[in-house]
Amino acid sequence: MERRDRGRVLVTGAAGFVGAALVEKLRADGVAVTASDVAEAGAAGLAPCDLTDGDAVAALVAGSAPDTIIHCGAVSGPMVMADRPLEIWRINALGTAHVLDAARRQGVGRTIVCSTSEVYGSRNQGVVDEETRPEPDSVYGASKLAAEQAVIGYRREHGLEAAAIRLSWIYGPGRRTPTKLERVLKNGLSGRPTVLDGRPEDVTHYLFLDDAVRGLVCAATARSPEWAVYNVTAGKGSTLADTIDAIRAVLPDLQVAFGGADAAKGGPAGFDTARAASALGYRPQTDFATGIRRTVEALRLSSDANWR
Repeated sequence: MERRDRGRVLVTGAAGFVGAALVEKLRADGVAVTASDVAEAGAAGLAPCDLTDGDAVAALVAGSAPDTIIHCGAVSGPMVMADRPLEIWRINALGTAHVLDAARRQGVGRTIVCSTSEVYGSRNQGVVDEETRPEPDSVYGASKLAAEQAVIGYRREHGLEAAAIRLSWIYGPGRRTPTKLERVLKNGLSGRPTVLDGRPEDVTHYLFLDDAVRGLVCAATARSPEWAVYNVTAGKGSTLADTIDAIRAVLPDLQVAFGGADAAKGGPAGFDTARAASALGYRPQTDFATGIRRTVEALRLSSDANWR
């Protein structure tokens, strides 16, 4: 596939799980990158910026003069800051609007916004595509949907070249946010049992970190993407039982029991990635077994006292 030159790239949320991996990948490819984050304000190599401060975002974009923005800065999941819904909204929805408006004013060539498959919610069933009506279950999902709508509005009214990338459940070495998968892996490594709040038939949607980064790079470099929204996932989901079996292949002594849920959770069985394949050239390359093996290897080398 023919590719555009990404030029100078600004990455927001560069201290986060996805943002840090993206910056590392871009720099390894010889790309000039400005890395920004609020969580590590003032840290070496990071430009501090609070996304909820419109003037600060405008100054960041004007000062870095990017040809491409990849906006990873956000509350990273429904399990984060759940007791502070207004802050979630300000960071994810208003913060994205600030980035898009700064991109418009500076004439940035392309802006890529990280969204989430959580916008589909639990009411949608089967394999869903980007034309499926979103039904988010949480403020987090709703805030990401609002960010997507801002992308669409700026595209249509102001001609901004921008796209939102719906990423599913990202895992891999270096994840710091507590997740169900992380708990299972760390308990398995330490010989502790895990009781999961769920049923074996619940569907999981794990996407390895390298594939998430690859999807964002594909979106940033595709010649002329037609659509505003793309699914970037591993495609078809896997039952929780099959997920645990795959982990047990790496950790044979894994102890997991299911309980605490009266009914199977709804939600999509998977996500159609045909649009991302045809328009962006994205296809997932890391199967779950390989991704889990690499994640467990990284955890074994970790000095994190939380699982030892």
